[in-house]
Amino acid sequence: MKYIARTQNKEFKIELEDRGDEVVAKIDGEIIPIQLSEIDGSHIYSALIGNRSFEIEIHHNETGYLVSHQGKTLKYRVEDERLAKLKQTLGDKPSDTHDKNLLSPMPGLIVSVEVTPGQKVKPGDGLFIIEAMKMENEIKARIEGVVKEIKVQEYQPVDKNQVLMIFE
Repeated sequence: MKYIARTQNKEFKIELEDRGDEVVAKIDGEIIPIQLSEIDGSHIYSALIGNRSFEIEIHHNETGYLVSHQGKTLKYRVEDERLAKLKQTLGDKPSDTHDKNLLSPMPGLIVSVEVTPGQKVKPGDGLFIIEAMKMENEIKARIEGVVKEIKVQEYQPVDKNQVLMIFE
C-alpha cells in the first residue's frame, strides 16, 4: 500500500509491506522495519523502529493520526497515494475542516452508493464508487458521522464539488 502523510509543512511518501510479524516501511525511499505492539488496548504502543525502541501513543481522528512521543504530539494527515495524486491533479487542497456536505472530488459517474440514510460511518468506510477517466475510485469517509441524506443515485453523472451526501 502506498500513502502520502503530511504533518506541518512536511510531506512523506510511504509504502507499507506487511510481513506478518513486522511491517516494512519505505519512507521517502528509505527502508525501515517496524514492529508495533499495542499495550492493553490503550492506544499506547511499544514500537521497534529499525533497531530503536520507542513508546508512542497513536490516536486516529477524522483526518488522520495524532502521534505522541516524549510529550510532543504531531498531527498526520494520511491519504492513499492514488487519491492524493488525483486530488492534486484536480486542484484540491488538503483540508482539516469538517463540513456536513460531502462533495465529489472529481467529475465522473456514480457507479455505486454504499451507504443509506441513518447509517453510522467511521473514517475509512466506503461511501461511493465514482468512475472517472476509465478508473473506479472509492470515496471513503473522512469523519465519523451519521448519513443524513444522499443527494445522488447510481449511474448519475456528477460534477466536481457537487454535493453527494449530507451528514447529520
